[in-house]
Amino acid sequence: MTVDQLDPEVISQTAEPAQSPALAPQPSPALSRSAPSATGEELARILRLRVPLIVQLARRMLTIATVRDLGVGAIIALDRPVKEPLDVLVNNHPIGRGICVKVGENFGLRVTEICDSRQRVLSMKQE
Repeated sequence: MTVDQLDPEVISQTAEPAQSPALAPQPSPALSRSAPSATGEELARILRLRVPLIVQLARRMLTIATVRDLGVGAIIALDRPVKEPLDVLVNNHPIGRGICVKVGENFGLRVTEICDSRQRVLSMKQE
């Protein structure tokens, strides 16, 4: 079965955290160690916080003049090969890589590389 054959409800159920207490995510040991005074309820509230996830195609520096002159139909060449995995960022910190897939009529990302959970938690801290 391919990703684009999946039922959208199944995809949304896997993308959203479980609401049932029996299925609630368990705190990672790394997170528990970093907040020893947090109660179970506080930790559960922290784990429900939503953070922006960015899938980055590429970055490129342009002069202000080039940006000013951009118009409809302009093509901006990027230095990333088409077949190379895309970067996954949280709080502008890389946490993994993946390949672009089609989910119905939308884009999706199949994760091919991911850092460990401790590194993912650390990437969410403010700088």
